[in-house]
Amino acid sequence: MKRAAAANALTQGDDGLPVFGDVGPWVRDDKHRVLGEYLKLHAHPRAGFDHRTYVELFCGPGRARVRGTGEFIDGSPVVAWKASQVKAPFTAMYIADSNSEARDACAKRLRKLGAPVIEVEGDALTAAAAIVPQLDPYGFHFAFVDPYNLGELRLELLSTLATLKRMDQMVHLSAMDLFRNLDHNLAGDRQEFDDFAPGWQERVKPSLPRDEQRRAIVEHWKAHLDALGLYAHSEMKQVRNSVNRDLYWLLVLSRHPLAGKFWEIVLDSGPQPRLL
Repeated sequence: MKRAAAANALTQGDDGLPVFGDVGPWVRDDKHRVLGEYLKLHAHPRAGFDHRTYVELFCGPGRARVRGTGEFIDGSPVVAWKASQVKAPFTAMYIADSNSEARDACAKRLRKLGAPVIEVEGDALTAAAAIVPQLDPYGFHFAFVDPYNLGELRLELLSTLATLKRMDQMVHLSAMDLFRNLDHNLAGDRQEFDDFAPGWQERVKPSLPRDEQRRAIVEHWKAHLDALGLYAHSEMKQVRNSVNRDLYWLLVLSRHPLAGKFWEIVLDSGPQPRLL
């Protein structure tokens, strides 16, 4: 999902640091709740490793204001750090964001909480390429890949993270971009899908209904993940806005089936749609 301009804009928060100024309540109620619950379960295997790393490449400022209510809420890196305290705190938290002001605010918030934060400059792909070589190949790691739009969910980015054997990933897949921008990408006016699922045009027949075209794109993306040795669980967390439209889906990628079992527990609160 492309964040609305108001949500992308930074404004002063209740702690004097910049925050995202306008996010929907689903960020707190769905995305952050699921992230926190998953990381608490993730702590069980994580506790057996000396090096336990959290990576977030679109970290934002670490705090936001909810639209309509004015309530201030933690951003995902802060949610993740607090959730990790249950059993196995992360031994390092690598954060990156192309917006240096937002990244700096996030780092300050995490340091106030005692988190072992490491800031990395550059866009997500550049940061991932810098971070991965620094991580212990025998450690246990987790990446939250929460891009601003589908075009930022580059296959090359997931591939870079996947070079580590024990790197689970929770991924934000933009439903809005997939639905709204299909025609533009089919016409060649935009190229977001090229980075997301290279070669997708070969799988999408112009004669197919739109829903089947979208399904074919996602299936092609999953085939790329399979080639990387990543298992994408078929069920996903559907995140909808106030008018009940799909905004994005959250799903877990991992090399180990235990991640899928944890994901099933998190999603057990109710029936979830299957990945297209």
